[in-house]
Amino acid sequence: MKKTGLLRAVLLAAVILIAIPGAASGAEVLRGTLKNSTGVHQVKGKWKKKNGKYYFISSSVKEKRGWLTLSNGKYYLKKGGYCATGQTKIGGKYYYFRKNGKQRTGTITIKGKTYFFDPANGGARTEVKTKQNKKLVHAYDSDGTWYDAKGYPIQKATLKKLLQTALKPVGQTMYVWGGGWNQNDTGSGLESTTIGVSPRWKQFFKRQSSGYDYRKTRFQVHDGLDCSGFVAWVIYNTFNTESGHGGYVMLAQKMAKTFSEWGWGKYKSARAFKDWRAGDIMSLASGHVYIVIGKCEDGSVVLVHSSPKGVMINGTVSRSGKVKSKAWKLAKSYMKKYYPEWYKKYPDVSRSSAYLNRYARMRWNLGTKNSVMSDPDGLRKMNAKQVLRVIFSNK
Repeated sequence: MKKTGLLRAVLLAAVILIAIPGAASGAEVLRGTLKNSTGVHQVKGKWKKKNGKYYFISSSVKEKRGWLTLSNGKYYLKKGGYCATGQTKIGGKYYYFRKNGKQRTGTITIKGKTYFFDPANGGARTEVKTKQNKKLVHAYDSDGTWYDAKGYPIQKATLKKLLQTALKPVGQTMYVWGGGWNQNDTGSGLESTTIGVSPRWKQFFKRQSSGYDYRKTRFQVHDGLDCSGFVAWVIYNTFNTESGHGGYVMLAQKMAKTFSEWGWGKYKSARAFKDWRAGDIMSLASGHVYIVIGKCEDGSVVLVHSSPKGVMINGTVSRSGKVKSKAWKLAKSYMKKYYPEWYKKYPDVSRSSAYLNRYARMRWNLGTKNSVMSDPDGLRKMNAKQVLRVIFSNK
């Protein structure tokens, strides 16, 4: 059936409304702030498109030039009240705005040249060089600052910070299949891109008994962390200072290799290693990942991971297969002393020889200009007992 002229007019009006930033049915009045040379003003107004430009029509202020912040994003109004678009120089710095005027940040390629518009600096442009790896493009600027695969800056860190960050969810976070992932199970969720430990994790832990069965809580993604969700949360909280961007959730078996491909460290395929060191990321082909705290004299390893029942410090068997190894004794003493409520419910801290023989490894590059990780505390040279003393020194 053919559309009538009236119907075509209605559809056209709807398209126009959608195209205007912040527009809604009925030309909704929008509220926000306008910051300019005269101060910060509370404003309300409507969008209007004229001659291909978007104007913010408002009677709230006389000077309509400046930074406009609305609930859906930021805009820059030029003299006359219309939106800046494309790459625009403001106050000596370059910013980028979409065709509808809304500000855009992150990595943007303009006329064949790649720039980074830094969200941590109000979206101002930072010129970067690009480095092509096998699978991903990574960028770092002249002083060696690294950016993640989403184009966000990474704050360089130390092995001590990495391991102390890994301790934060210990003893209060249950293992939840899919925890740390989004609801669609396709990538990072809210918690794994949030700075700090979610209070919901501890609340969920306190409701559980010693018979907790993770198979009954599958995909309750906000209640805990699975193995890859935990490591992703640790990485995010180690390298970032703001919530809500990027993310490191991926299949556990891919983590060690992917991090090495990002230039963070050296990768070795699965084998029976003899030299585990603090901070090593260990991936199992069938789907698990853990972080090494340190190695003991008998060949056993102290590690931190999320594995049923949850996020905890564990110790592997010794090189000869002894269950009550030096690592087991250390894990038991630290869990019992620092996490007594957890230990009372879940006292088993042992892990099998598979943790020693079947995992691939990513070991961090340290100390170079383009390294994201350093070790001023010398943890890599310490045994597990020494590392634990250092990372628990503030508790």
